[in-house]
Amino acid sequence: METLEFVVRIEFVDRPSLGYDIFQRFEVHHIDKVGMEVSPELGMMIKFRCSSKEEAKALIQDLKTVHGVISVGLRDHMPYEDREQELKTILNSVSEGIIAVNKEGKITHINEVASRIFHTTWEEALGLDAEMIFEANPPILETLRTGASYSLKERKIRKGNKTIHFLTSGVPILNDKGHIIGGVMTIKDYRQIEEILSKVERKPFAITFDFIVYQSHRMKQLVETAKTVAKGNSTILLRGESGTGKEMFAKAIHMESPRSQSPFIPINCAALPDTLLESELFGYEEGAFTGAAKGGKKGLFEQASGGTLFLDEIGEISPHVQVRLLRVLQEGMIRRVGGAKEIPVDVRIIAATHRNLEEMIGSGQFREDLYYRLNVIPLKIPALRERAEDIPLIAHALIRKIAKKLGKSEIHLTKESMDLLITQPWPGNVRQLENTLERILNIIDNAEIKPQLFYEWTDLTPKKPLSEPEDDDTLIKIPVYEEWPTLKEIVAEVERQVLLKVLETHHSSRKAGKVLGVSNTTILNKMKSYGIGE
Repeated sequence: METLEFVVRIEFVDRPSLGYDIFQRFEVHHIDKVGMEVSPELGMMIKFRCSSKEEAKALIQDLKTVHGVISVGLRDHMPYEDREQELKTILNSVSEGIIAVNKEGKITHINEVASRIFHTTWEEALGLDAEMIFEANPPILETLRTGASYSLKERKIRKGNKTIHFLTSGVPILNDKGHIIGGVMTIKDYRQIEEILSKVERKPFAITFDFIVYQSHRMKQLVETAKTVAKGNSTILLRGESGTGKEMFAKAIHMESPRSQSPFIPINCAALPDTLLESELFGYEEGAFTGAAKGGKKGLFEQASGGTLFLDEIGEISPHVQVRLLRVLQEGMIRRVGGAKEIPVDVRIIAATHRNLEEMIGSGQFREDLYYRLNVIPLKIPALRERAEDIPLIAHALIRKIAKKLGKSEIHLTKESMDLLITQPWPGNVRQLENTLERILNIIDNAEIKPQLFYEWTDLTPKKPLSEPEDDDTLIKIPVYEEWPTLKEIVAEVERQVLLKVLETHHSSRKAGKVLGVSNTTILNKMKSYGIGE
């Protein structure tokens, strides 16, 4: 027999046993209650099942006779169903996949985007273990155990004959006592990332922090700091070796700032001669020099009004331009080349350099007062070799980008190749890694990149283990006569030989101490103990 569901709203005056009397009427009519909610605003809401409308009407008439009941009416939904529908609408309105799990790791919510990514439906996924969707060891289970969030973990899973490639981030859900009661995952289909990247390539300044690939704690701290300082207007100085991504950071800071809708204008200070750089930055008046445009020209400070001016390679500017730049930073005013009028400018400065500005100040190449004006918020981007744990993520992202540009299908690194990349010093940082991978992808004719390709086509070499010395000169020899020396004597002899070897190439106790990881005083004491002259 078909069953029908109804929701009644009961307005009442509270009294003892009112709930019991209402429930008794349901029992008398042999009608099952499905759910109930009570609130001061809505009164009592009860959802029930019965076989016909006539049974429902009879129950409602009977409920009206209960002492304390003011009115009884029908509603379309229970309040919790309205809230559930509202939540479902919100979850389905976002562009990312969203999946929520309870503390046992069972799925409690999944939006339409996530259902589409994983080729399932809301009905099929609800109540499933997370492992049924994500395969073995989904990272959200670690979050449920430890409470630690994770960000942009890349995963590939197989479902039937399809490969699902996605990035996932997750956070724990805590109750008011701080206990973990579940977790929420966001899912990004990698095709979405590629579409965004293609848009970024067409609009080169629309880069945000989402495009900086990392998983290391050091980079996480740097990005969080950069996001915080982006909200202000203070000058930022980006430090880091060539190829570490200083311009990408500058663009991301601009996009995170209140100035994001205004221009972001970069200029490489090392790429222009002194006079041309000055006219580019400050503009010029008509007739300022031979060849000057009629009517003069706005400089980059004026063009970037309300936005951000990125001064790359700031360590290369001449003393003359340093003086003019210092004046802008101090007074917020510029004067065009050949002009007398002071022009106010509202521009945030982000500068960048790979040079050691402190040494340049000492040698008189860089003004100390300008350095302090630029170094208000210093951000140092670590070299790639200092965050080797980021290399796998970066390499995968670069391979996808390059393969798409070359029109090649999916290509991946073997474990041995990835291990090789991780052990390299990468003096050119991410730029060198990208160039290396692009060279390999141009000559590869299969889907797998093996180490031999790097040995044949690049300068990469296997890292030699420290346990395999190149010659006998690196061996420590312990003299043994009639009897074995004591362990204390062996240790002393090893120390003596190591000190002698290091001091051959590092001719001071201070330098030797730096190599061996001890203080200058320790080295001096050891040298005195073993009769070694500095």
